[in-house]
Amino acid sequence: MKREDVEARLRERVLRGDLAPGDRLPEVQLAEELGTSRFAVRSALQSLESRGLVERVPNAGAVVARLGYNRLQEIYDVLELLEGLAARLAAQKSTPADWAELRARFAEGGGLDEAAENGDVDVFLAAIDDYRDTVIRLADQGFLAEMLAGVRDQSHLLRRRILMSPGRMEQSLAEHRLIIDALVRGDAEGAEQLKRHNMQTARKQLSRYRDFLV
Repeated sequence: MKREDVEARLRERVLRGDLAPGDRLPEVQLAEELGTSRFAVRSALQSLESRGLVERVPNAGAVVARLGYNRLQEIYDVLELLEGLAARLAAQKSTPADWAELRARFAEGGGLDEAAENGDVDVFLAAIDDYRDTVIRLADQGFLAEMLAGVRDQSHLLRRRILMSPGRMEQSLAEHRLIIDALVRGDAEGAEQLKRHNMQTARKQLSRYRDFLV
């Protein structure tokens, strides 16, 4: 297995929560499990470390990175500004037809209500990622896209944690429907403010369930 494949496998396991924060990542064991070389595992772990998914701990080696409460708050500081700006730019540069597919996905009866009711975090996260990718593409701002890409994995982990808290998926779904409506109308200011509000309510959820989520 190539290094890139090893990295992809390990990254997926971390993002899905199969590997929890603090879990050790022994090179020899992972190499045997994945049928690859220790060098490939070491290289993959170094790449994941640069993404903020892995950290080095004295006397323990590589472990899945722990995102503490203060770090999560810092991520929200950045995401609120960047994702709000992305929504503004996307509203300014798009046409209503550009949002047809995303609007259908988030529409009532489109499956996300059931996912929220059943607590299906993976289905819901896939829809949020779709929203995010669509907004970034239509915002058409290269530097902004690069900045958001730099925190993509950590923000994905953050969203997963928040969405696991009681009532958050239903709340987030209602908020994203309002955001998408503003994007379809081309209401740049409204889209930005609604997206920032979405991030603010997520931050409040993090504070409320701090002991459970961190």
